[in-house]
Order: sequence, then structure tokens, then C-alpha cells
Amino acid sequence: MPAISSYTPKGVFFKLGSSGSAVKEIQLALRQLGYPLLGTGWFGTATDTAVEAFQRRAGLTADGEVGINTASALDRALASNLKGVPADVKQEIAFPLWYQAGLKLIGTKEMPGVRDNKTIIQWAKDEGGAIARDYTHDSIPWCSLGVNHCITKAGLKGTETLWALDWNADRMQKRLGRRWPGVRLSGPAVGAITPMLRDGGGHVMLVAGKDQHGNIMGLGFNQKDAVNITPFAVSRLNEGYWWPAGQPLPKTGFGNLPVVNSTGKVSSKEA
Repeated sequence: MPAISSYTPKGVFFKLGSSGSAVKEIQLALRQLGYPLLGTGWFGTATDTAVEAFQRRAGLTADGEVGINTASALDRALASNLKGVPADVKQEIAFPLWYQAGLKLIGTKEMPGVRDNKTIIQWAKDEGGAIARDYTHDSIPWCSLGVNHCITKAGLKGTETLWALDWNADRMQKRLGRRWPGVRLSGPAVGAITPMLRDGGGHVMLVAGKDQHGNIMGLGFNQKDAVNITPFAVSRLNEGYWWPAGQPLPKTGFGNLPVVNSTGKVSSKEA
């Protein structure tokens, strides 16, 4: 594999929408490092998400653009062959891209009063369709918006609705006569999309792992008006665990979940 930096002389960079052999080499480099990418040669949303995740881990500005600094960091990581990288970090790198997209958003909050968080509003605009039409203020429940945003960032198709329980594809079929392209898992896995019934409606989150008290840690949107990782009793997760169709199926089961803290970092102790 040629040095990635050989494709990025001063002033040359690759970003969302780029294509060609250099993009393919960047994708294959990220794949070799553990990020779940294919070498398509097209710099789509999945590649953008993987690049940003790599940049954050490398201490670089997470702008999704591969210029000389990011390319050189990729070369250094490849040369080391991940030698000395702890097993928990390797595990984090391999987490599904939609889940990694969500981790970046931890701390995002809706604005108090009549003001709106423009970032959340932009997610809806980017989704388009019914979501863009119906989501006009951040006071509107946005848990499903957040999951759709993360799924889109991974280059996949979500429910395209604001209704949390539509992530149970069987419920969506009954409600709308169509399904989002998801399959039911036999148990929890990091990144599994997990809708649940609750008083007044529903909620949906992404499985982040577990804590040391027998709870599942859920990365959710509009959890106390913010993006955060919160423990949920397993008994509350009553609508199944769902996975985007066509993506490699994970190992499932509570025993296979890592212990994570409130930032999503794999840890031996709860935060």
C-alpha cells in the first residue's frame, strides 16, 4: 500500500464527495486500522464519519477532510500496525459507524425557551422529506431524528420519520405499510437500535454497552433534552434490538457487551 501522504501534497485534500484511487486507498487504510469501511473509491458519509472518528482519536481537528496532517497520521498508524494499542481501544475503533457518529454528538442540547439549537434543526434539514417538514423546533421530541441522523452519517437508510417506535420495523409496517431496512437481533449489541414503550409514547436509543449493575447503557438523543449515555433497565427495552440490513451482524447478548462509562469509553469501571 502506498503512503497515504503521497496523495496529499501541500494544498491537496479529500473530503465528502471526492472520488478516485486516492480515496480508495484512504478507505483501505482506515479499514486496515479497524474502521468498518469498504474500498469503494467514493468519499461518502460513511467515509466522512470514519475519518472524523480517526481524527478525534489522533488528536486532530475532526473536520472529515484528509489533507497532509491526517494522511501522515494514517501513515504513522499503519506503520505501527496498532502495536501497543490497548485491546479496549481496538474494540472501540471497530464499533459501527452510526454509533461512532452518535458519540461525536454527546453534549448537544436543545435550547431553553423559544430559541432553537441550530445544529439539531440542521439535522432535520439534512434528512429532508417528512422529517424536515415536521421538525421545526427543538422542543419537538428528537430521539428518532438523532438516530436517523446517525444512520445517514453511516451511509444507510433509516425510518425517515420522527416516530420512535417505527424503529421496530414490524410496528412501522402496521402503521405506515412499509418498513425501514432493519433486522431484529436476538439480543443487545453495541450500536443496536433499541426502541421502547414509555408513558406517553416511545423512545429510541443506541446500545452503548452495559454498566456494572446489570443495566444497558444507551446512547440517546433528547434524553433530558440532550445527547448522552444513560443506564436503562433491561426490562424497559421491550421493542427488540434492531440492526441495519446488509451490515455484518454482531455478536449479541448481554454478556458480550463491554462495560462503558458515560462518554462511551470502554472501561473496567462505571463512570
